[in-house]
Amino acid sequence: MLNPKVGIFYLAFLPQFIAPGNPVLARSLLLAGLHVGIGVVWLSLLSCGLGRIRPLVESRRWRARLEGASGVVLIALGVRLAVERR
Repeated sequence: MLNPKVGIFYLAFLPQFIAPGNPVLARSLLLAGLHVGIGVVWLSLLSCGLGRIRPLVESRRWRARLEGASGVVLIALGVRLAVERR
């Protein structure tokens, strides 16, 4: 609530979804509430899903595979950058 960027976002984004003649305050609060509700549901599902796979991610075998895959991606990006023509 103390972050002014959120208020500026709502002031800039939400009015385009309010038809002329609609009550502006009520519709703005409804749309902001929907945005907050969707965010809460999404973050709850994400945290529950991550909580379920936590034992898998914490294993040494999984971590080694993840680090290996990350290394391959970084090396591939480096090679691509090195052979790119300007």
